[in-house]
Amino acid sequence: MILDCAVIGGGPAGLNAALVLGRSRRKTILFDDNKPRNAVTSESHGFITRDGIHPQEFKRVAQEELSRYPDVRIEKQRVYRINKENTFFQVETENGEVYSAKKIILATGFKEVLPDIPRVEEFYGKSLFSCPFCDGWELRDRPLAVIANDQKAFHMAKLVSNWTNDLIIFTNGNKILSLEEQELLKRYGISINEKKIATFIGENRMLKKIQLEDGTKVLREGGFISVEWKQAASFDSTLKYTLNEHGGIETDSWQRTNTEGVFACGDTRISGPSQLIIGTAEGSMAAISVITALTEEKFNQDKQPLKRRIYMHHPHGKNSKEKVSYLESPERRKEFSPEQLLNMIPLKETDSILDFGAGTGYFSIPVAKRTTGKVYALDIDAAMLAIIKEKSLKEQLSNIVPVQGSMEELPSPEGTIDMIIASLILHEIQPLGPLLQQMRNVLKKEGHLICLELEPKGSSDKGPRITLEGMEREMKEAGFQVTEKYFPSESLYMLVAQRRD
Repeated sequence: MILDCAVIGGGPAGLNAALVLGRSRRKTILFDDNKPRNAVTSESHGFITRDGIHPQEFKRVAQEELSRYPDVRIEKQRVYRINKENTFFQVETENGEVYSAKKIILATGFKEVLPDIPRVEEFYGKSLFSCPFCDGWELRDRPLAVIANDQKAFHMAKLVSNWTNDLIIFTNGNKILSLEEQELLKRYGISINEKKIATFIGENRMLKKIQLEDGTKVLREGGFISVEWKQAASFDSTLKYTLNEHGGIETDSWQRTNTEGVFACGDTRISGPSQLIIGTAEGSMAAISVITALTEEKFNQDKQPLKRRIYMHHPHGKNSKEKVSYLESPERRKEFSPEQLLNMIPLKETDSILDFGAGTGYFSIPVAKRTTGKVYALDIDAAMLAIIKEKSLKEQLSNIVPVQGSMEELPSPEGTIDMIIASLILHEIQPLGPLLQQMRNVLKKEGHLICLELEPKGSSDKGPRITLEGMEREMKEAGFQVTEKYFPSESLYMLVAQRRD
């Protein structure tokens, strides 16, 4: 199965993106290694109806809501690598599993690098914070500190003055404020202390005093720290998106990065306040942008989409009766008998097989006699599958599983099929690349794809054809390696290809 979207990161932005995707019936996997930035936080604020909620409770409720949508799956593991291959993204997890997705939403957030001050981590998240909009109310009217050793000090002090009239800026041994800035701050009762901080003093993570390097202790009951932001994502990637001056991923207003098919939202962008409500809103916008892109791609497909549908439902323009007559004809069997061809492929006794475009069971029936594994006979024509069922009953074959529909209807997870046989069918699929990608995904590592096709010979009323060279090129681009080439008849070629990892 090819995912519509892979969401990397299970925080508020990623969760809301998955929700919107699921409600739009888009096949989605949310990857979450459960290492949130706000792990030290006991309450999240500023989200109407959820003000004061514990971050883990927010996450629990969100995941419970996502479970209502069958197209959304949560994988609790870390993404190890993301690469773009042709038009699809290959997402590899730390467990070695590989998923293909049409679009990627990056919602991994960032991690905070605190200043190198003894005991700072002990108080951070309880009485020392980074965002006054998130936690200023809880510290209102207390003697507070703004701790910053860069130009953020001036701006942050002005903001924090909304919650207290007792405020001191600690620059931790640095002179960063101009005389004009100092005068303005003092005019509003904001003090400035440029001595180096030795440690923090308090109990149960509640700050009581700030001890300076000269031994002075200053009474403070909380405060806000200027922290350094770094991308939390730890995966390898060939994605070439642009970072802004803060180290965040640059996007437009639709959350699109400059890499086609890659979107970013939430704290990953590091472009403003890291509030819960902002992250979820950006996640929603990223999902809407993904859905819009997928919808436009669907309706903008060129190369005769209507003609393709006709071929898929009525190969070679035949009705069901004519189709059966052709598929079961002695001439066809004489030209390439299934038994002869099965002797040429690396079929094992326990292999599971997918017969793609099974028709009347031309290959499904003889294959089922040679293996104890399941043989999935996949076809969109119910009349063909009825014939296969009748034949399997007559031959007393219990390992054939008729499947009506496309690859998405295959009742088999990715990486579980040993071999796919596609006989005189792949030339009807336009574009072919996405289907070959799906086939690669359902195959086990080193699994095989067997392709039989007729070489084009001038004009034909039997629909489009594809040359051996063209088919080999398509397979290579989709992640296959052709290992054998056969010519069973003058006009027929057979390629044996193996999944390449």
